[in-house]
Amino acid sequence: MKRQIITLALLAFTGLAAQAEAVGDTLVIEKPSSVKIETRDTVQRIVINGSKDDDQFHYVQRISIPDSSAVRRTMKSVKDFNKIAIKSKDGKPSKWEASGHIFFGMNLLTSTPDDYDFNPGLELGLSVLGDWRPFGRQNVWSIGLGIELRHYGYTSKKLLDKDANNMLVPYAFADQQDDRKSSIILNELQVPVMYTHYFDKRQKWGLSLGAIVNWNMSAVSSYSYETGDRKYDVTVKKIGIHPFTVDGLAILHIPSFPDLYCKYCPMELFKDNRGPEAHQLSFGFYF
Repeated sequence: MKRQIITLALLAFTGLAAQAEAVGDTLVIEKPSSVKIETRDTVQRIVINGSKDDDQFHYVQRISIPDSSAVRRTMKSVKDFNKIAIKSKDGKPSKWEASGHIFFGMNLLTSTPDDYDFNPGLELGLSVLGDWRPFGRQNVWSIGLGIELRHYGYTSKKLLDKDANNMLVPYAFADQQDDRKSSIILNELQVPVMYTHYFDKRQKWGLSLGAIVNWNMSAVSSYSYETGDRKYDVTVKKIGIHPFTVDGLAILHIPSFPDLYCKYCPMELFKDNRGPEAHQLSFGFYF
């Protein structure tokens, strides 16, 4: 019996077995639509829906086990490994599901004046979402909490520092200064809110639209250089960014490939008379 459980679990990830045929004491199913394994008290229940040639295929098996855990995980593909279903008080499946995500990509500061020479930078973020499906699995409303680190590159010919009026402005490195580096680093706490629609019942193709509220916890301008045998690292704090900004968000869900995302902030990053006019644009991969 343990052989059956192991085989069915592997099928949930690979979907490479044969269609609903018995081989010895092992049941194998090709490309199931979903595999659900539920453990409650001392009984485990396995439900398989759909197969390669029969969308109506349905298989249920109950197994007595000495395990009293009551955690249930549902997976339709490897991309759903980060999702955990939540059960209601009566033990029935809930319309809520928790999911964890990681994203990384490239970001830019757009609409900046010509004398501000920003280069493309990198960003990395983590988030946990609560996904609500009141009308089936093809329509999802989500809200969550996340953190993000954004890095904005700057030209090696200039550095960014505050002038006498406390405004962040570019200064040229001296000719004798070598190994020049300059950038802006931003740390954020985020609240993403979005709606997702899947175009097929298996949730292979989909589009998410929404917004991310950013609390910009800290931002610094950092630059370094070498003069002779000495190296200097300078960090400029309180560079005058808005404490809260809002990004528009779009995510394209693609089968057998990481999801693609794009974010744009219509709000300016810097406060008036504290820095250049700049809007944040980023894009990359969303898992």
